[in-house]
This record gives sequence, structure tokens and C-alpha cells, in this order.
Amino acid sequence: MRFKDLVQRVEDNERLLELQRSHAGASWRGLRSSWREGWTPTRILLAGLLSGFLVGRARPVRRIAGLPSTRWVQIATSLWSLGASFRAKDAANTAEAAADDAAVASEVAADTAEAAATGTGPRAASTADLASGAVASAPGHPPGVPEAPRRVDPQWDSEPRPAEAATELSER
Repeated sequence: MRFKDLVQRVEDNERLLELQRSHAGASWRGLRSSWREGWTPTRILLAGLLSGFLVGRARPVRRIAGLPSTRWVQIATSLWSLGASFRAKDAANTAEAAADDAAVASEVAADTAEAAATGTGPRAASTADLASGAVASAPGHPPGVPEAPRRVDPQWDSEPRPAEAATELSER
């Protein structure tokens, strides 16, 4: 499949997702308004009476108060473990998202390095324009002011020697 076809497919799916999101939002707003309209004062009173009756029949306070202290410690420990597992899951999701971002950044860096090495990137074109005397209009630059050509640092043309690699990086 060609790259343009893939890009078109992604754009179509993004439009479809946005349409589904707007439909879901409209449905949610409709449900919320009908839910609020449905709670009349009579229904509120009936719901309160029914829930009060059910709570009175179940007598949860008597059952809770009758638990031994060891059971309370066990419940507290279980709840603490549950909270810790939720925090661990959140940390794992955050780490996974960071790894995905790092992978995307490394792909962009590799593409940029490849474009710079082959001389096909936008930077090579603007340098060629500067060399011919044309004015480069880079964003953030005032018009009519040429961008200063950048010199290539010969130190970065080749890999450092293994013995000096660690010391050069640690000194910077």
C-alpha cells in the first residue's frame, strides 16, 4: 500500500472518530437532560422512602459493628493493596506512554539525521539559498535578514574513540 493511501486512510479514520465523538456527546447530553427531567419531587420522595426501608431491613450497621477487629485490619489491608495496584497500573501506563513517545522521537531523529546526511532536508535547501545570495525566510526571522550559515563541527563527523567516548560526554 502506498504512503499516500495510508495517510488518506488515517485521515478518514480521524474524521470518523470525530463524528462518533460528537454523536456520543450529543447522546450523553440528551441522557443527562432526560435524567434530570425525570426526577420529579414525587419520585425523589418515593426513592428515599424505598431506600430507607431497604436499609432498615438489612441492618448494615449491626452487621458492620459486629465484626472482630482482626477482620477490620484485613479489610483495611485489602483496600490498601487495591489502591496500590491502581497506582502501579497508572505508573505502568505512564511509563508505556513515555516509551511510545521516546520511540516516536527516535524515529523522527533518525529521519532528520538521514535527511541531513543525504542533503535533501529543508535545512539543506535554505543553506543552498543562502550560499546563492537569496534571503531565507525562516519562521521567527525578520524578512530581509539572512540567516547566518552554520559551520559543521568537525568533532561530530566521526564517532569518538572508545577510550574517550565516556570522558567527552561526561565533561559536557
